[in-house]
Amino acid sequence: MTYAQISSGRKLHLVCEAGEEYRGEIIRKGFLSNPLCGQKTSENYRMIINVPLANACKKCIRVAQTTEQY
Repeated sequence: MTYAQISSGRKLHLVCEAGEEYRGEIIRKGFLSNPLCGQKTSENYRMIINVPLANACKKCIRVAQTTEQY
């Protein structure tokens, strides 16, 4: 899992990377999943980063902890 930002000034959301399972599907090479919290996105993310920088979406973190993927 990694963090992705949808647009400038917004929170970072947890997303699944290539090879990881997201809602019963394996993410293909070169793609990212939608955020774990279920927020709708356009096809592109503004930024992808491995560190939350204290601005992570609380819903994504809660979903990841309950599914034990975090």
